[in-house]
This record gives sequence, structure tokens and C-alpha cells, in this order.
Amino acid sequence: MIFASITLQHMTSKLWLFYIILALTITFPLSFAQHHGGTQAPPISFGEGEVTVSTFLIPADFTPEKYSSANLKIRFFDPTSNVNIESVSYRVQIFYGAQLVANQMFFDKDGELDIKIQPKSECQQEELWRCTKYYGDVDPIVPNALASTPSSIPVISGPVFVNSGQYTVKTDIIGAKNPKTQTTQDIHFETVVIIPNEQQFRITASGTEYSILAKNFQDPITELHYDESSHSIIFQMPFNWEHLAHTNFVKNYFEIPKNFSPFKNTNSFYGKVNDILILPKDLHYDKYSDKNTNIIHFMINDDELKQFKNSDSKINVVITPESQSSIVTEELLFDNGFKALASYDSRYSKSKDFIFSIVIFDSKGNISTDMRYGYGLTDPSGKETVAFGIALPNGIDTRILDAPVEGKYSMQIVLLGIGHDEFEKPLFQKFELNMVKSEMPKSEMPKTVIPQSAIPKWIKNNAGWWADGKIDDNSFIQGIQFLIKEKIMNIPSTHSSGTGSNQIPSWIKNNAGWWADGKIDDNSFIQGIQFLVKDGIINP
Repeated sequence: MIFASITLQHMTSKLWLFYIILALTITFPLSFAQHHGGTQAPPISFGEGEVTVSTFLIPADFTPEKYSSANLKIRFFDPTSNVNIESVSYRVQIFYGAQLVANQMFFDKDGELDIKIQPKSECQQEELWRCTKYYGDVDPIVPNALASTPSSIPVISGPVFVNSGQYTVKTDIIGAKNPKTQTTQDIHFETVVIIPNEQQFRITASGTEYSILAKNFQDPITELHYDESSHSIIFQMPFNWEHLAHTNFVKNYFEIPKNFSPFKNTNSFYGKVNDILILPKDLHYDKYSDKNTNIIHFMINDDELKQFKNSDSKINVVITPESQSSIVTEELLFDNGFKALASYDSRYSKSKDFIFSIVIFDSKGNISTDMRYGYGLTDPSGKETVAFGIALPNGIDTRILDAPVEGKYSMQIVLLGIGHDEFEKPLFQKFELNMVKSEMPKSEMPKTVIPQSAIPKWIKNNAGWWADGKIDDNSFIQGIQFLIKEKIMNIPSTHSSGTGSNQIPSWIKNNAGWWADGKIDDNSFIQGIQFLVKDGIINP
């Protein structure tokens, strides 16, 4: 929404009252984290215009292992004006594969249906929907519908979102504008919510072992390791390029312990997919959402995926810290003692957009939950984009904003209130952003590191010959030492036990033979090499 002739700072009190009312009735574009927790259905004709439904989860990275509940948001709106359709009667069905797990009617007045999901995994019924229970206030007008209001959020409790994978949300609009007036026929929408699967990885840096939790929204990662020479996290995941036309995005989250020393002073990253540099917006480093970990958000959309296609059924990713961060952070102090840290990625890229994030703290220094705020962004030509009524359940917002040209932008932040309580008057702070065209210097290009699965074939031949007795132990060890030294084979660092024994256990030779014959995978063979290093038999 654009108001070219109005600046935020000089709005009259009447105008502010108008916009605050507007903020309560219109839902503006959602945050990066929220928006990418679901999907939007293709628009269809309705009356004189078009309507659509978007579905997303809060938190976007919900897993039943970490969270006891999630909020499912279903928004019915006009995609052209971005205005919600009011007084909506919904029928919501949730499927896991072909299995129906929930089926219920709802009524919502503001066009954004909010449902609390409480996953329960103890269902013994063959038909899972029979285990699902529904709680909330029954709407006085719409038969059999639960009302969704700010003071009463309906609850679905049962086998919903208990497993990782894709859930289909089928939403029928039974009536809109007036709950007594039914549409001539139901309007059908279908959206998808993906529950990520979790994988735990162990990496070693400077002799210390760390645990990294990966959340994957597609197939599980097949390999992940840390390269100490470039401080890169390198991972690989399978991908069927034949399904590219039906893939909206590829997404992963990585939870890095806050005490991971190589990233202690890191604020931003470069990334490469199949040796091609990705856009700055594809990586976001979140240091505030979790008190124990920092989170790397990696996401590439379907348009970008096309340029990464290769002959392998896989995606190879290298994520490397920037030596000089492109993230600029402004501290904003408000009259009521609240503070905000507003950060943006100053790299102007060919995608003509950038990542913006804000964290809002209360007067005691705690992250302020349930905050509502707005912003105005003015580009170098004077064109202003304004958004109000943005709700922040966890006090943090991250979104992708347009940057049509390089140069100086002006941004004004306004705090509106907490929950449904307005501040006595809106609180303003303003700062400038400078978008600079930035290409990665040649000297900073992340080194291409051969994944552990890409060990040259001739190394397997050596392992096979050694297992068959065609070369001796010393020749095998010298070969491995050379490969480690030249970084042709990457062996994670490990402490040597210092035994200094020259005797190689027979199981390692068996492993080498099985690996050469394809009976065990690369990681199993490398574990054997790590044992030799740790036991002092090999000194890399």
C-alpha cells in the first residue's frame, strides 16, 4: 500500500486514528518466517474481483519435538488489494497423505482464521480423524461452527502435525461478508503446510565437538560437515530435478550453538549451490529467536532452482561467513523506554530486494511479545511504502522488502501497541538505509570443498588393493596422509589418543574392502580413518 503524499511523522491525530483502525482490519504482508511456513492458493473469481487463501504456521519451523502447540492461520483475502474478506464461514479439512486428520467448521469476523493445534500422537484408530477433538466457543449464528475471536481461539487436538512431511489443508468458503448469506456454491482452496524433519549432526572445530540440529522441509540431508579452512558449513541433499516444476522452494534451518567459536563474530553469510552463488536474501542469520542457538535460514525459490540444475540428483550447498559483514544494525530508542534493533542487508542485488529484520525490547530489556508495529520505507525517488498492524507474537519480524534502485532509503518505525491495547500515542523512530551494489570479491569466494561423498574413485581402488593384500599397510597409510594433507579427503579434526601403535585393526581393512565393493557408505569408511588418526597410526 503506497501513500506518496503522506509521511509518517507528519500525520495528524485523525489520520493516525484512521490508520490504527485500518491496522486492526487489514492484514499486511507476513514476515519472512511466518510467510514461508505455508503456501498461498491460486486466486479465483469472486464477485467482481478475485480471492485466495493463504495458510501458514506459527512458529514456521514447528516440530512436535520442540513445541507443544502451533497456531494455524488461514487468511481469506483479495490478492490485488491485500485486504481481508470479512465475516467468513470456513470448512477446514486437514490431510496427512490420503488420511483425513481433522474436519471442522469455523466462523471468523476479520478474515484471518486463527486455530490452535495441539498434536497428540497416541491415536490407535485406523481412521485418524476419529481421534481428533475440537474445543472453543460455538458461533451463535453459523450452525456447528466454532468462533475464532481475539479472546477465544478454537483448538484442534489430535493426530495433526505429529509427523514430519506434507499436510494438505483443504479450505471451503461457505459464506463471506455476511454469515447468513451463502455463496451460490462453496469456494474450494487447497494449500500445503510442511512439518520439517529433524536431523542431528556432530561437527568439530578447533578440536571441540558441537551438535547442529538441521530442520529440513524436503528430503533429509545426506551429508553435513564443517570445513575448518574456509569456516564453511557444507551439506548435500537429494533432489529430483524432474519434479522442479512442482517445487515452490527448497528450505532448511540450521540451529548453531551460540558457543560455536568460528561464528562468534559472524553476522552474515555467502552461499553457493552447485558452485553457483546464491542471492543475499537466500540466507538469514537469526541470533534472537532462541536463547541457546543461532539459526541459519537457507531458502531458495523455484526460479533460482532452475539455474542450479545439474546431472546429479542432488543439491550441494556451501555456506561461508562474510569476512566483512554486509548487515547494518540501527538501535532505535522510543519515548516509553522500548528499544528496537533494526537490521538490514545492505547488498543491492539483481533480485532488487533485501532482508530486513527487527527485534523489539520492552523497557526492562526483554523481547516484547505480542507487539504490533508498522513501518514506512521511502526509496531514493521519494516513493513510500507503508504497512501497519503487523503482529509480532515473539517480538521479532524478518521480511523481504523491495529495493528498486541503489542509493539511500529512509525508514520510519512506529510502535502501535501490545496485543489489542493501543499505546496512548504511536511511537516513532527514523533511520536511513544505504543500499550498495556488492559483488563478492574474488579473494572471498568460498573455496569449493569436495563433499565426503565425492572421494575420487581411485582412492576406492587403493582401499580395495590394500584389503586384498596387493599393497602393504605403509603404502595405504602414506596414501591417506597425502590425501588429507592435500585436502582431497576431508577428515574432521579429532584428538589423538597418542598410543602410537602401528598395528591396524583387522576391522578397518575389512571396512576398506567393503567400501571398495560398495557394501558400506563413505561415512563408515571415514570413521575408520578417523580411528587411525585418533589412535596415532596416521599423523595427518
